[in-house]
Formats: sequence, structure tokens, C-alpha cells
Amino acid sequence: MLSNQHFVKFIDILASDVNSFDVIKDAFLEMADDYHFGEVRVRCYDNDSDFLSGDKDAESVFFLEKGNLDEHNIYSKDFYYDNEKIAGFSLVALEGAALWTEQDKKDIDVMFDILFFHIGKYKLMGKVKKSSLTDNMTGLPNFMGYYEFVKEMYYKKELAKYNAFYFNLKGFGLVNTEFGTEEADRILCRYAYVLKEFSLKDECIGRLGGDNFVALIYKDRTMQFLKLIENVETYVYVDKHMVTVNIPAVAGVFEIDDDVKDYGQIICRCSVALNVAKNVTKKPYMFLTKEMNQEAIHQKQIQAKFKPALSNGEFVVYYQPKVETDNYSISGAEALARWVTDDKVISPADFIPYIESDGTVCALDFYMLEKVCHDINLWMVQGIEPVRVSVNFSRKHLLNSDFPQKIIDMIDGFGINPKYIEIEITETANEEESDMLNVFMQKMKEHGIATAIDDFGTGISSFNILRNFAVDVLKIDKSFIDDEVMTESDMIVITNIVKMARELDMDVITEGVENWAQVEFLHDIDCHVVQGFLFDRPMPVDEFTEKLRMKKYDITKVKDI
Repeated sequence: MLSNQHFVKFIDILASDVNSFDVIKDAFLEMADDYHFGEVRVRCYDNDSDFLSGDKDAESVFFLEKGNLDEHNIYSKDFYYDNEKIAGFSLVALEGAALWTEQDKKDIDVMFDILFFHIGKYKLMGKVKKSSLTDNMTGLPNFMGYYEFVKEMYYKKELAKYNAFYFNLKGFGLVNTEFGTEEADRILCRYAYVLKEFSLKDECIGRLGGDNFVALIYKDRTMQFLKLIENVETYVYVDKHMVTVNIPAVAGVFEIDDDVKDYGQIICRCSVALNVAKNVTKKPYMFLTKEMNQEAIHQKQIQAKFKPALSNGEFVVYYQPKVETDNYSISGAEALARWVTDDKVISPADFIPYIESDGTVCALDFYMLEKVCHDINLWMVQGIEPVRVSVNFSRKHLLNSDFPQKIIDMIDGFGINPKYIEIEITETANEEESDMLNVFMQKMKEHGIATAIDDFGTGISSFNILRNFAVDVLKIDKSFIDDEVMTESDMIVITNIVKMARELDMDVITEGVENWAQVEFLHDIDCHVVQGFLFDRPMPVDEFTEKLRMKKYDITKVKDI
């Protein structure tokens, strides 16, 4: 009869590791001497059962190494679910052992029942783990599934056999729009099936979510894989007719080598190359280079330092005058951010693109507006007539419905006349952004706050801005007047931009003015406000305050430059 002590020990061994199949051998070894067990056989018949999910008809054999087996002395028991056999267990006695008694068989039945419970739990845990590592819709590994595969290859020291990919489907939003969400999901599943068919057993292709995918593919199959995802052909049914749908992707590739110490950074490195492919080169794929990686590291360093620097007041306002060419007086200024750290002045070009990409630029924009409002107040207290100062704002603010009101509240909070503030935003070709930008400009106009479009003429939507926007000022991009590239066509374009803007009751300013010939040309075509190094570079507030006191430039000195 099964002793209580052995019974408890048997249960404890099986319960010691519910994620392991191998503890079965250890549990039956505990009972082997008393019952003369020589081997345990476990067979799963139904891989769709709620209890068991192993391969159908797969048998696991645990030889207990106690001696030879008696194949004529076997005790078996089967387990059923909804009248379907789902599992069967057998115990084989040692050679020379007596036949099991009825009491022995009852004890063995108890062991089998406990074993069945253990295997059911083991299989259930396996299902849960698999589910946690799998994308429910496509059946591909999810982020954690991909990560676990990468980690496994790393510890097997086989990671350098692979290249890593991060790829994004191009224009899949249009598929959603054209066919609807449900059909788009089906298309995505068919797309995933093509990826599965390509993938070898020891490769991994996963879905991170949305239309973002990752892969670990053998190095010698890299170009074959890139060729595949350049344009995957799938289909959709429209009115019972099959319609071909082509799905292109853009990819970033990281060539893994033995120097990789942190497998957790692999996706990040691929994403750097993907970002370059999507936003810089506009190519179907890019391989990560050392330069790209160094740039990405620099970006993360800037982003990490930005918020503390803003809190510590390391950002200061530099003012660049805007000059009226009829009398060479200062008619306005642009407020430009400078990052002063370790006694060095960092140019916006060295940090704005990085904080623009993660949206933290929005905090800097309002910081700058606050500083400008403070300076305008100070000039008024000192008896200096202020000029209108333009403050740059990122288009990312347009997504915030409180954006206009925050500007209005800040200006009102300082008690200054809104005529001294101009909000400057670059033009956009995005239709949704354009609508939001127009609403924003209307709101500013209602409160007497001027708006300006920066870098006008460089975007593809420029003439829509002239026709549809409630903009007050156009800032013509310096590329039109650069000495080395200025052509007759540029002169014709800029002349007509100024003419149209004037007729639409807009002010015009040209930036990047660096010589007197440019001033004369712009004055002749009725563009009377300029900004550029010819008159002054951006300067700290104290220097600009002195310029405001004088108000006018000595034109003889300017011409001599």
C-alpha cells in the first residue's frame, strides 16, 4: 500500500517544477524500489484537448535505470475528455518482479491521477507561455517571443549567424481606409502567412504591433528576405472577387557580429537604420552604419539631458533683429533658443532636431515665449519701446487642443499687448495638419496675435497657404537669395511671391540676407523687411536691448561689410 510519506514525497517532486516534464522520472524513482518500477511511458493522443497540447500520439519514455524490463508485466491507464482518449500512462515492471496486487494497482492509479493533473498543468502553463509570446491575430511571435528567441541564440553563441531586421509596412493605413479594418486584418494575416512560409525553423519573424515587424534571418538569406518584403503580394475579396493587394515595406538591417554584448539593443539598432531609410534616404532598406549608431547615441544623450537643462535655466533667448530697409530701423526680432552649458553655446541645429523627434520641443517653445514676454515687460519698464518678437513653435503643438489658449493665457498673464508677439510655424503638406494650422491662425487673429509661416517656398503646399490661410507674415526661405544658387527663375518666383502676398494683405520678410546686393534686390521688389547676418547675428538680450535703444543702423557701416 502507498505509504503516506512516499505519497507526499511523490506529490512534492511533481509540484516542485510545474514547467518541467522531466520531474516525472524523479517522482517515479521515489516509488521505484517499493513497487519495482522499471519504466514510465506517457502518451498524448489529442493535441486539441483543453488539458494536453502536445503532438498527437507522441510518447515520452522515462527509463528509471533500475534493471532490465519485463514487457509482460505492464500496468496501463487511459484518460478521456468528452469520450475522446487524450492521454495514456503505462508502467513497466522490472524483470523478475512479482505481479502487482490489486492494492498496488489502486496505488498506481492514484499516482497516475496525480501525474495526469501535473501534465495538464504543465501543458496549460505551456499554452499560457506560448500565448504570452505570440501575436494573437497573426500567430507570429510578439515582442517578447522575438526577444526570447534572440536571447536563446545569444546564449547558444549563435547570434552572429543572423542579421536582424526591423520593418514597417508602407501605406498600410490606405489599406485600412480602402477595405475597412476587418478586411485589413485579414490581409495582415495573409501577409504574416507569407512571412511564415519564408522563415526557416531556426529563424524568427515577429510582429511588434500595428504594421511593425522584426526578424532574425540567417546572414546568407538577407538579400532574399529584403527582396521578399520589398513587395509582398496578397489578396482581398471584394464583392466575391479576389483583388490583388501589394504590400511594400521599408526596413532597417543590423548586421550582428561577435562584438554584440547586449542582445537587448538589437531592435534599437535596427530601428535607427529604419528611421534613416524612412526619413532620410527614402530607400526600401538601410544597413546600420557606425555613423548612424553614433548619431543615435548622441540623440539619446541630448534627449536625456534636455529636461534637466530646461529646469536649470540653461536655455537662453538670443534675438536676431528684423530690419526695415526704408529707414534701416529695427522693426522686429526673432527669438532663437541657445543652450548654454559648460560655458559653451550650443546652436539649435545641434539639439532641436532631437527634441523635435520626441516632442519635448513643445516644453522649450513655451519656455521661450515666457522669456520673451518677460523681456518685453522689462523693456517697457525701462522706457524702451518694444518691437514685435516672433517665437518659433513646433507643428507638434497642433495636436493639442489647448495650444491656442495656452499662448493667449501666457501673454495675458504678463499683461503685455499681444501686438508685440508673433507666433512662427513652418508650413506643412499634411492635410490634417493644414486644417489644424488654419484653425490655430484664426484663433490667434481673433486675439490680435500675429502669425508667420517660416521657410515659405520650400514646401509643396506653399500656394495653398497663400490662398487659404489667415496668416499675417510670410518668411521667405534664404535658399531663394543665396548668392551661389540664385537664378533668374528664383528672382521671378520670389518677385511674384512678394507681389501676391502684398495683394493678399500679408507682410513679407526674407531671411538669410548677407550682402547689400540682396537688400537692394528685395527692396526693389517691394520686400522691405529683411533678417540676416548683414545687419546682425543673433545676440543675447543685453546686446539686443542696446540695439533697441538706438533703434537704427548706421547704413554706411553696414555697406562696408
